[in-house]
Amino acid sequence: MKNILSKTVLALGITAMVMAGCTENGTSEKQYVYLSDAACTFQSAGNEPFTITVETSPAEWTVTPGASWVTAEKSGNDLVLTVADNADGMERTTTISVTAGQAEQTITVIQLSDDDLPMRFRKLADLHSSVISPNGKWVGGYYSVGDESAGALFYIVFINLETDERIELGPYPESLVFLTSVVCMTDTGILYGIEANGGIKVFDVNEKDYYVLEVPGMNTAAIGISNISADGSFWVGWDQVDGYYRPFVVENGTATMLPLPEENFRGPYEDGEINLMARGFSEDHSIIYGTTWDNKDFGMIYWDADRNVHFVGEDVRKVTTIQRPDGYGGTYDYNIVDGMISWAGQYQISPNGRWIAGTFRTETAVDDGNSIEQAFSPAFYDVENNKTYIMSEYGDGSGMVVTDDGIGFVGSTDGMASCRVVDVNTGVQLYGSLAEWVRAEFDIVIPGGALMYICPDGRSFMGTSLTTGIGGAENIFWYVADPNEQ
Repeated sequence: MKNILSKTVLALGITAMVMAGCTENGTSEKQYVYLSDAACTFQSAGNEPFTITVETSPAEWTVTPGASWVTAEKSGNDLVLTVADNADGMERTTTISVTAGQAEQTITVIQLSDDDLPMRFRKLADLHSSVISPNGKWVGGYYSVGDESAGALFYIVFINLETDERIELGPYPESLVFLTSVVCMTDTGILYGIEANGGIKVFDVNEKDYYVLEVPGMNTAAIGISNISADGSFWVGWDQVDGYYRPFVVENGTATMLPLPEENFRGPYEDGEINLMARGFSEDHSIIYGTTWDNKDFGMIYWDADRNVHFVGEDVRKVTTIQRPDGYGGTYDYNIVDGMISWAGQYQISPNGRWIAGTFRTETAVDDGNSIEQAFSPAFYDVENNKTYIMSEYGDGSGMVVTDDGIGFVGSTDGMASCRVVDVNTGVQLYGSLAEWVRAEFDIVIPGGALMYICPDGRSFMGTSLTTGIGGAENIFWYVADPNEQ
């Protein structure tokens, strides 16, 4: 059964371009229409006006609505759409044309019937980084603006997904808050961000304040946090111990270092010379996974319910010792490895802890060992059965997210441009893109992109999309959430 899922649906901005006319030197003039959104969906009644940014060449542009129930008004570089209440109660669709010179683009406008209670799709185009809480109660993020006296001012954003209320803390001058990203947040509205100079800043929407994360026994400036439980009592990350990164779990304020493996991803290591970071965990905290960083190998590991440490994909991991030139006429031993790796993702484990998503990387020595060629395939590891599912038929890519029932989301190597949906157990591709999956399962249209995280109930999720405008490529965050009946 399909679920309806969107109050206002926004599609990726698109550009229509033509070459027309002549300049004085005989070259063609580029004409285009760029729209920040090319589709929108409204409820049957009670809608707020919706604004679309328009960029054109030539600068003058005209707009032509396709139906009387839509009003399209120009406001500088914006186009403001207003729809009348749907008196007939039946779903209706029209298009709006935007023209500049010989370039033209259309906007699709859909108004749902009065029987539909759609879930919501929201772009977070103004946020530099964003996360969703474990059960989809909050979305948090930040943005910054330039300031002549302060250098930059940072605003911390909280969005209550039950009410759509947006709350901002700040502005904070960069001397007080200088974030590079946000990494996780609780269902109670506590947001964790990475500081440019090290350490973690914690922002509390309830207290309207922030503080520096401090844990007894851990180096405050070196603390890293990857993921946190809904209530904030359990989180995983890392600290520096004797100059090495070590994986930690913190429960009710008490930090415990997780056991180290007997060897790193490439083989034995010397006297503790190994760097590991804990990344994510199952909903019941029984399974924790992490990554190694020695030799930039990105190897995946996990700790079971008894906190014994294993390699993710240990059934397919293969280590081969080769001889490589040392540059002085001799050789040295070097291990090439086929095995599961990850690029620091914190949402790659299914809620029940059975599945871990990642990438199966193979290495091949070429040119007498002077070079190492690598190939990447999406892969998913079944923790319960110690079985790795390698999906080389999907080409270069990575397993990004996986559900309890083994539905896997396969991303491109850049992690943002695309995402296919597969049945891990059978290897069958269910949908060719994330947008197809959302349309089929929830009856809404979203931009193309990749899934970052899906809540355990499958009803709320967050993703990223690459959009291309006049200023070039830009990564945006978005989320889908349950209907807001208010």
